[in-house]
Amino acid sequence: MEMINEEMRDAVDTGIVGSTLKQISKYLDLKNLLRGTSIWETFRGQQPDGGPGSVLFCSTCNVGINQIIHSIQNGTDPEDIVVMMTNLCVDLELGNFIFCDSFLHIAEPQLFWIIENTENLDGKDACGMLFPGFGCNTDNPARVWEVTMPNTTKPPITRPPLPEPGSPTMKVLHLADTHYDPYYKVGSNAVCPEKYHCCREESGPLEVPEAAAGQWGDYRNCDAPRWLLEALYEDINTRHPDIDFIIWTGDIVPHNIWNTSREGNLLIIRDAVQMIQDYFPDTPVFPALGNHESHPVNAFPQPYIDNEFDISWLYDEITTLWEQWLPAEVASTILYSAYYSTLIKPGLRILSINTNYCYSLNWWLIYDDVDPASELEWMAQELQKAEDAGEMVYLISHHPPGHDDCSKTWSHQYNRIILRYEATIAGLFYGHTHKDHFMMVYDENDRPALVGYVAQSQTPYHNLNPGYKIYTIDGDYQGSTYQVLDNDNYIMDLDEANFNNNSSFFLLYSAKEAFGLNNLTPSSWSGLVDIMKEPNSTVFDQFFRYYTKDGRPYREEGCDESCKSNLLCRLVVSDTSNTTRCDQFN
Repeated sequence: MEMINEEMRDAVDTGIVGSTLKQISKYLDLKNLLRGTSIWETFRGQQPDGGPGSVLFCSTCNVGINQIIHSIQNGTDPEDIVVMMTNLCVDLELGNFIFCDSFLHIAEPQLFWIIENTENLDGKDACGMLFPGFGCNTDNPARVWEVTMPNTTKPPITRPPLPEPGSPTMKVLHLADTHYDPYYKVGSNAVCPEKYHCCREESGPLEVPEAAAGQWGDYRNCDAPRWLLEALYEDINTRHPDIDFIIWTGDIVPHNIWNTSREGNLLIIRDAVQMIQDYFPDTPVFPALGNHESHPVNAFPQPYIDNEFDISWLYDEITTLWEQWLPAEVASTILYSAYYSTLIKPGLRILSINTNYCYSLNWWLIYDDVDPASELEWMAQELQKAEDAGEMVYLISHHPPGHDDCSKTWSHQYNRIILRYEATIAGLFYGHTHKDHFMMVYDENDRPALVGYVAQSQTPYHNLNPGYKIYTIDGDYQGSTYQVLDNDNYIMDLDEANFNNNSSFFLLYSAKEAFGLNNLTPSSWSGLVDIMKEPNSTVFDQFFRYYTKDGRPYREEGCDESCKSNLLCRLVVSDTSNTTRCDQFN
């Protein structure tokens, strides 16, 4: 650590990266780690705080950010710090000069404002807030807080009965992580020097023919072209003309995080919303906001921030765009902080939660993470109103609260609330991971209380086939439980589509049939985890295939024991402040 501290100080002063830092970067595989390629296998899952890689990453982060804070407090010119950080980024092979320089110039004004205006900030606190998923922790007591809940007694828990055979059902489409790229170019470079997002005109020349971007998308770091999304929506319309409503859980903007802009993001959001309107003109849509919608990416200031970083440019726009689907009375909360509550059927309410206030890579949480926008308090109050009215509720949002990048206190408070109101909650629906899986919620007695569904992405980014999820749901009739009865999952085989120029989708699996489940109750899903954790479980092998949407790169890579234990851990954690349930997979 003494060597790291000395080299980091020299790097901040001179912009020159020493040999120790380069060795650390190579050991941690930072260029892939920060891209999300090796995170779960290396750091996350069952031992988020215990591995040597985690200790090394967090220690280096603490030292580096301390040096940056010290330089800012000593009056170093921000431009000089950006130049230094750009050199560091390039020398550590986190990205090329275009990526590093452009992104840091986009991020610098907000980051420097936060550092200058956050009291008693140090490297450990900042790293603990930004990178909890890498095992970093903060010991700042102000980071632990509690939401005030309605003072009512939790009713006795009785599992709702399964509907009688032949009872009416509804069909619900779940779209997630669309990541629409209007500038995708067929035949462009899919392995560009920027690494994080390619397949555009500016992605540079091809070094080998195999680097050319495919007609219908690409397994490499490329997002969804318009014609891919149109083919997907057309398939839904043809195959499922009887959809009752759509849940759309965010991340519309592509992954070109180093060259976004406010107006550029808004143009893409408008275009993507118009596509949904064109293909589903008579279908209600209930959206939630993703972390890529903002500029810079992930940056969602608190609603009281009214300086040049005010987020109203985004919230004003989505309020206008969403008004075609939502009643006028929800506009005030969307304008305030992009969340809302609305009754969509007699006895069924949707709460759309802005989980960018839990997302650790939202650096505004360093400045103030205490229930931003009082959203969780509002959520508890809305659930209490629903309980009083005898309504069932769907909670929809972009980030699953058990995802390792959801800040620990926010995640814990969210879980407190949903466990208190589990009798009122009929469904939990998320996105963000691009994979197809579920998230168990257990109570303090280890009872499976709820299950959340995480929908697969429409984008193939990265190593995935494009897909979508259809739920069969109890209802619409008086006394319906509105519980999920089954889900069907459709994909396009990207290799086949690009080879034959054929944009067809097909049913990959139906949950009950594929896993031999009698029903989709929390107990059934929890029992599936017990089956999959057994050594050499063929059921797990099948689940991994579906989890990765049968993407060829994942199929070729496979899932070893470390991968398996980490993936199973992902399924049983809904509260990032407590990962002890993962100990069973050691």
